[in-house]
Amino acid sequence: MTRARIPFWPRCALLPLLGVVAIYAALLPLAPGGGAAMPDLLYCLVFAWVARAPRSAPVVTVLALGLLADLLLARPPGLGALGLLAVSELVRDREGAAREWSFLREWLTAVLGFALMIAAITALLALSLATPPGLAALRGHVIATAIAYPVVAGLVGWLLGARRAPEPSRGGLA
Repeated sequence: MTRARIPFWPRCALLPLLGVVAIYAALLPLAPGGGAAMPDLLYCLVFAWVARAPRSAPVVTVLALGLLADLLLARPPGLGALGLLAVSELVRDREGAAREWSFLREWLTAVLGFALMIAAITALLALSLATPPGLAALRGHVIATAIAYPVVAGLVGWLLGARRAPEPSRGGLA
């Protein structure tokens, strides 16, 4: 049974809606204990969305979601939005290649992009003489996001009806 793809304009409206849900999920007291790190669901959502349907994830939407997350989650305004925008644009530039990536490569790219984004934000905070978060907290945040990405990417793929491109045959028989 194949699913029908969602039309273009409803897909464009679905990203901001799910983005706001992801931001508010970070505000909920869901972490067990007090020391568990929450994943960045907005990052996972935007990365997976841009990798699968870049035309339905406008730059303005990504930037607005990033700024909203920065303001509501009490992060330095603009830094998270800039990082989210930079990573999403790198994936968007490789649109044709990103569709042919295996899921393992996509996952590793998402985690590496998130880790580099967090490192850049931490470096900018240190340069501005603000107190950056501790390395243990950042490591936990990256690990939690890495664990959450396959779940979010699977949901995005299911919602968009977007399937990964089949792996090319290497044997020449198929």
